[in-house]
Amino acid sequence: MARVLRIGLIFGNPIIREGRRMLLETQPDFDIVYEEADGLVALERIGDLSVDVLLVDNRLRSLSGSELVRRFLRRNVGLEAKLPAFVLTGPFSSGPMALEAIRCGASVMVSEEESAEELLEAIREAGSAAVPIKVSQLRAFFDQQQVQHGANQRWLLRLSNLDEAEQRVLDALANGDELEALEVATNLPKTKVRWVLDGLQEKLGLATRSQLVLALYEAGVVPA
Repeated sequence: MARVLRIGLIFGNPIIREGRRMLLETQPDFDIVYEEADGLVALERIGDLSVDVLLVDNRLRSLSGSELVRRFLRRNVGLEAKLPAFVLTGPFSSGPMALEAIRCGASVMVSEEESAEELLEAIREAGSAAVPIKVSQLRAFFDQQQVQHGANQRWLLRLSNLDEAEQRVLDALANGDELEALEVATNLPKTKVRWVLDGLQEKLGLATRSQLVLALYEAGVVPA
């Protein structure tokens, strides 16, 4: 039996929120457990919810969707509680908005231009245990968006005193290895690699693998 994902809908526009609810309710593996229109209200509430994925529109009352995600994760990354994944939505696709989704800590950005099937797939992927990330694709995207490679050295200050496993993973990423290939590149078990990546994210205060790749790109660790 497929795992049922507990989902929250945070949309300022009630008509759009109703449409999303109707779509998601057709899926047997989705359970809508929370709805909100105001970003500040949601910010104070979602930490107490048992929810797997939050579908957050960028057009909210009081606070933008990306700022809601950013503030929530700043408060909660590194704590013991399991954090929800965020799928950010907006009216159209754009490179700057997709970059903003990565920066704020959302798992993915899905616009209203994309199909219902793409939205459903994004929600399921965000709620899965392992979200696939292609380092080369992210590097190309960062270059396209003119992210300055090596321009943010503050990330390196948080990466001192690494243990042997952490250093192996970081060296592999510096060689341009894909996240999916780190097990072979580091000669470490897959579970250990996942724990190391989780630890690196915690050291940097980051919530997603995409955020981690961006931080390492900006630090000059991941090659341009």
